[in-house]
Amino acid sequence: MSIDYSKLGSPETRSFWLNRFGPYSPNPPLHENHQTDIVIIGGGFTGLSCAAHLKELDPSVDVTVLEGSAVGFGASGRNGGFSMTLFGFEPEITCLLHGKEKARVAQQYMEDAVDYVRDCVSRYDFDSDYEHNGFLRIALTNKHRERLQKQQALYHELGFSNSFEWWGEEQLLHQLQTPLAKAGLFEQRCGILNPAKHVRHWKTICEQLGVHIYENTVCQSINYPPGKVSVETSNGTVTAGKVILATNAYSHLLPEMGAFRRNQTPIWTHQIVTQPLTAEQSRAVGWAGRYGIETNRHLVHYLRPTADGRITFGGANVVTTTGQNMSLDHHKPTWRILEKHLKTLFPPLAGIGIDYQWGGPVSVTLDMAPNLGFYKDDRTLYLCGCTGHGVSLTQYSGKTLAELALGRESKRTQAWFVNRKPVRWPVEPFRRLGIAVVKGALKAEDCWWERKLW
Repeated sequence: MSIDYSKLGSPETRSFWLNRFGPYSPNPPLHENHQTDIVIIGGGFTGLSCAAHLKELDPSVDVTVLEGSAVGFGASGRNGGFSMTLFGFEPEITCLLHGKEKARVAQQYMEDAVDYVRDCVSRYDFDSDYEHNGFLRIALTNKHRERLQKQQALYHELGFSNSFEWWGEEQLLHQLQTPLAKAGLFEQRCGILNPAKHVRHWKTICEQLGVHIYENTVCQSINYPPGKVSVETSNGTVTAGKVILATNAYSHLLPEMGAFRRNQTPIWTHQIVTQPLTAEQSRAVGWAGRYGIETNRHLVHYLRPTADGRITFGGANVVTTTGQNMSLDHHKPTWRILEKHLKTLFPPLAGIGIDYQWGGPVSVTLDMAPNLGFYKDDRTLYLCGCTGHGVSLTQYSGKTLAELALGRESKRTQAWFVNRKPVRWPVEPFRRLGIAVVKGALKAEDCWWERKLW
């Protein structure tokens, strides 16, 4: 199967970060047969972090990365840039579906992941506008405040009370000038970054370590000759001992390998970014702390300042696809909702213009927890299902995949969601119907509790 990546979204909706990156020259595609020890499909956070750690753990191993478009084409170049600890959908869901002990392990994994990203920025001198300012979840209604209080109590029960600080309405007024915020739960250990700069800095690190990277190289088939893996592309074949599928939301587009494509489903989220704020607008918003923010509704808003004085604002809705249609980056109804909600949250921005609008798919599993580990046998490894919270999770799990590929044990490889049996999405039309029902219920509850807000 050949994938035409030119149809997977227009450049104009491929994110503020990618559009503002500046001149970028992708590496030449693969044009010959190539032999390597480990081949990685996907040039995003997962694939490049994994490649770098493979070389650091064992400099003698030969590593090759194949990217179907350009490095950072997918979620790694389009996300909001939040290095955060949220695992899955929300902690209550993780506890409900997997139990409190597994929720505790998951939260610890994510706290380690966030700390790891910060350490990487320092260790590798990342040029990605990283700011270690924390992360704030805010309640917009009394119902949201009740849910946020329950989340705080749950984190306390799981042993993470020292990681969070409760901000009441009066304290919030000194931190953020919005008439809607009722309360907040602040987490100091988190940060924000420019994802396009960050993922392409990973590329530089990989090449310095000796990783071979081919861009605009589409995987057409994966075959398993005895003791090997063969990845065929349009212009050459890569033969390796192992293959790592770092394709996340695009995983169902890989050549059919049993039920692999049912391990996740792509769901679109969209964002807008304002013009640079004036000094007067910045003072009126009062966001001096420059931390990332997420609202505590079901279909969350996520917002943050940029290095050049703008505000990015995303979420509020999700869009789903059927089959192999991946061209849903453009969604005017969601962009209109986002602009309305942003300007309601911050009335002083009522007249500000919107400079960029974009969207992209995130990978979601049926039970809202990532699938990570081996597929088929020890020749194939993969990660998918970061549920839109993958900036820290994907990079940290790249190290986990590297350890698994080399047969190394660590606290990461022992996590319960590593090498578990995935809960797969049902076949169509049941998958589509199930998503529609869940989305409708979440949207209806948000609309009911916020009926006086917007």
